[in-house]
Amino acid sequence: MARRHTPRRATQRRRRIDLEAWLERVREHPAEEPAFFRALLDATVHVHAPASDDSGKVRLVQFRHPEGFAAIPFFTSMEKAQIAASPAVRILTLSGRDLLAGTRGATLMLNPNDGGAVLYPEEIAALLQSGFMPRIETLARGALQVRIAHAVPAWLSAAVRRSVARAGFIEAAYVLESYSTDACDTPAGLVIYLIAAPTFAERAARLVTAAVQPLCSDADPVIDVMIHDAAQPLPAALARGEILPIYRRVAGTQ
Repeated sequence: MARRHTPRRATQRRRRIDLEAWLERVREHPAEEPAFFRALLDATVHVHAPASDDSGKVRLVQFRHPEGFAAIPFFTSMEKAQIAASPAVRILTLSGRDLLAGTRGATLMLNPNDGGAVLYPEEIAALLQSGFMPRIETLARGALQVRIAHAVPAWLSAAVRRSVARAGFIEAAYVLESYSTDACDTPAGLVIYLIAAPTFAERAARLVTAAVQPLCSDADPVIDVMIHDAAQPLPAALARGEILPIYRRVAGTQ
């Protein structure tokens, strides 16, 4: 019996459709996000470049995200890239790995017209280096309270301090203890409490998660991340200096 060969274009299209369906599934199942981005490294993606550019270098188009930061848009299909294109751009096709490696230090957004996913520089670096992508879940915890932590693992303080020291947008970092006023039998956990502008809230949370999550493989600590608006007054205990930060940005540094 003769072996039937699937046309290469059909195989690529099927793989692309699966990738797009997977991205949609990630919205409902965040636990799949790390595996999706590892697969994205070897997938074909599309990106916009200026249609006319005599600089001699490859330059990519950026856009202003609604939250205020600049991001490079990229797409899982040629169709999506064409829909978002204009006469001022041309479309480049390359692997996800080549795109991420060639834009180190930049923030990227996948399929921005569909709500996509933002990849921050720290996450991209970890993904390229080790295939690790932090898993983020936003939880509603209105009754969660914080207080001084009497037992903070040294590795946790060191990891937080190293990660935030490289970020000029985090004013201060604390490691606190969390407790719930609604459930007396809920065990206390730890909270990485960051002071930052709301514009950088998501990036700040992902920054420390990328630094801390890989170190939790031998333990199962309950660690939350909370972001406090730098423009708002600190909680009383922090304002009075009863609890000291493990990091505070020196004025004028980036």
